[in-house]
Amino acid sequence: MPILRPMKTLTFETRKYGRELLLDAVDEQDIDFVDDELVLSFYAVFFINEGSGTYQQDLFDFPVRPHQVIFIRPSQVNVVKDMQVDRCQLIVFESGFLDEFFVDHNFIHRFRCFHSLEAPPQLELEAATFDKYYELARDIKEEIRALSPDSPHILRSLIYYLLVKLDQHYALRYGVRRSNVAEAPLLEFQKLLFTRIRQNLTVEAYAAALQISRVHLNQLCRRYLGKTAKQVIEAHLLSEIKKEIKYGNKDVAEIAYDFHFSAPSNFSRFFKRMTGMSPQLFRDRLSK
Repeated sequence: MPILRPMKTLTFETRKYGRELLLDAVDEQDIDFVDDELVLSFYAVFFINEGSGTYQQDLFDFPVRPHQVIFIRPSQVNVVKDMQVDRCQLIVFESGFLDEFFVDHNFIHRFRCFHSLEAPPQLELEAATFDKYYELARDIKEEIRALSPDSPHILRSLIYYLLVKLDQHYALRYGVRRSNVAEAPLLEFQKLLFTRIRQNLTVEAYAAALQISRVHLNQLCRRYLGKTAKQVIEAHLLSEIKKEIKYGNKDVAEIAYDFHFSAPSNFSRFFKRMTGMSPQLFRDRLSK
């Protein structure tokens, strides 16, 4: 997915500890934000024990508070210039770290805390609950520092438990559906939405890519996401367009063609139907 404007993109250092490991964990002493705006090529879970200020991620802005967890997925824009963190734990990993263990290349897409478009990518917890997961993050860091032949299995078990528990809290807090599904086509569909959304594909095109029928894709979306396939696609498309308008410098016509609309007028009609305002008005309100 293209970056909207020049930003520092952080990539994962897989051989930091001498052999390939697709997981890492650090604390406040090791974190150095190299720029005000960052894009990651990997997933991250940011545990803030003591912090203040404001964090921006894609279309969400929220205050930074103690006992907070922030979820980051690849390609998101993260604005950190107004944030101060004094005590924290940061776990970062490539999706392949879990895929290997579960033999499921779309396993990470089960977690709504990383992939929800409706709810903010952060979770505030009660102090005792936060402390439990904070210590678990610290255990992960210590296991990495003392790598043994058993470490990959221990680490996958710990990170799996941690992600599942956090996703449960997230779903309960925001009322989102958790994707506890075994249907591989739906997980693959969710993955494609994050990688092909700029192509503005139809329901039929996604179904063909998944090698299932349009009817089957709609059934899966209604059953597990509570929406039609078209509604799911349009929500992802709108989110990506808003992100382009917020962080990019292109005019409406350029954005329309980037997202494969046949004409700027069709793009504007889609945006107004979804938001009740024109793309230019949306941009103007962001600048106020």
